[in-house]
Amino acid sequence: MFIGLSQSALDGALLLTLFRFLFITVAVLYVAFAFVVTRQIKIMRTTLITSFSPLVRVLGYAHLLLAVGVLVIFLLVL
Repeated sequence: MFIGLSQSALDGALLLTLFRFLFITVAVLYVAFAFVVTRQIKIMRTTLITSFSPLVRVLGYAHLLLAVGVLVIFLLVL
């Protein structure tokens, strides 16, 4: 198939491509999860008002930003 590449080098390249795809896919799913958590926090704040609601909201947004940051790093590095 590829001239000059041994079978083990070809297998290594395929495995690396598979891992890249899996890491990016998992990161996208994690961003979706973080977005759902943020939406749930928003719904919770309208239903249950407590003294630590603002802290939970900030932590939810920080979690979402961290997940997006990890996705961006994966896209740039991988």
